[in-house]
Amino acid sequence: MDNNLYQTPSEIPAMTLRDVVFFPKAMMPLRIFEDRYRQMLKDVVAGDRIFAIVAERENLAPGEDMDEPPFEVATAGVIRVSKKNEDGTSFVLLQGIERLRVRHIVQEEPYRVLKVEPWETVVDEEADSIREELLTEMKTNKELGGDVTEDVLEYLSPLDDVVAFVDLAAFTLCKHVVRKQAMLEVQKLSRRAKMLIDDLRSANMELKLFKDLLGDQPDSGSNRN
Repeated sequence: MDNNLYQTPSEIPAMTLRDVVFFPKAMMPLRIFEDRYRQMLKDVVAGDRIFAIVAERENLAPGEDMDEPPFEVATAGVIRVSKKNEDGTSFVLLQGIERLRVRHIVQEEPYRVLKVEPWETVVDEEADSIREELLTEMKTNKELGGDVTEDVLEYLSPLDDVVAFVDLAAFTLCKHVVRKQAMLEVQKLSRRAKMLIDDLRSANMELKLFKDLLGDQPDSGSNRN
C-alpha cells in the first residue's frame, strides 16, 4: 500500500521508548502491555491507525523537569497488524511512514500526544552516487565478517528508492542509539548516508586490521615442542 495515502495529523499519539529509534519504511514489532498504551491502541485502531515512536533522551537539559523527555525528531507509523491476546496485551506490527519534528507535548493523560510537523528528507544530487558508495562498504563489511549479512544485502540491494535504501540500512545496521537518532534527524540524504558510510569504514578498518593480525600469527599446529 502506498504510504502517501496516509495523512499524518498535526497532533499524534506517541510511544516514548528508551533505546529505540524508528525509521520510515522499517517494520517494528511491539508488545503493548501498559494501560496507557492499551488505551492508545484502542483509540488509534478505531481511527487512522497511526501513532509515533519517539526515542527517550537520557539527559535532561538544565532546568528541565520531565518524565520520558523525547528527542526532537520522531517517526510516524501505521499499524499493519494488531492482535489482542487473552491477557489483554496486544501484538502490533508498525510500519514507519514519515519523519516528524516534535514541536511540543499536547497532553500526557491518558497517553502522550505530540504536536508535530513533517521533517522531510532532502534528496540532493549526490544521492545516487552515495548509494553505490554505501552499498560497496556494506559488501566489504560482509566479506570481512561484519554485521552485514547476505540476508541484509538481499533485502536492501534491490531497493530502487534511494531514501528507503539509506533509511533501512541505517535502521538495520546502526547499533548505537544516539548515533542512530542523529541519522534520523539529518534531513539531507547524502549526509545521512555519509554518516553510515563513515561508521562502516571505521568498522571495516578494524575488521581488516584484526584479520591481518590473525593472518600474521604462526600456525598453532601440533609440530610445536
